[in-house]
Amino acid sequence: MRLVPDTSVWVDLLRRGGRGPESELYRLLETETILACGPVVAEMLSGASEEQRDSVWHTVVSLPWADLDATGWRETGNVASALRRRGRTVPLTDVMIAVASVRARAQLWTTDEHFRTIQDALPGLELYEPRLA
Repeated sequence: MRLVPDTSVWVDLLRRGGRGPESELYRLLETETILACGPVVAEMLSGASEEQRDSVWHTVVSLPWADLDATGWRETGNVASALRRRGRTVPLTDVMIAVASVRARAQLWTTDEHFRTIQDALPGLELYEPRLA
């Protein structure tokens, strides 16, 4: 299984110190099933204190990455447009994360409801449900 944790999952992990469902992220990091995603990393770095930024970067830089190529960027625009035509607007960064996850053949782990909305225009998007301890 390949998995892209959204910013919401990483933030929960950092705030709670590994207690709760996000503690599964620690276990999954050890099994090398976690992928980093550019927009997620950028969101984490932008919200981290100066003291935390190096730690955040060192945590994610060695992970495999779910990236967007030219086709992925086009798909991102198409999905955002399809949502807008349906009267549904979500942050473009969330669409980027969703498309990168699908293109990497990875499930997306999130607590953000925007991604359920994105599934309407991106049916290949699979959302991960963590195991409860």
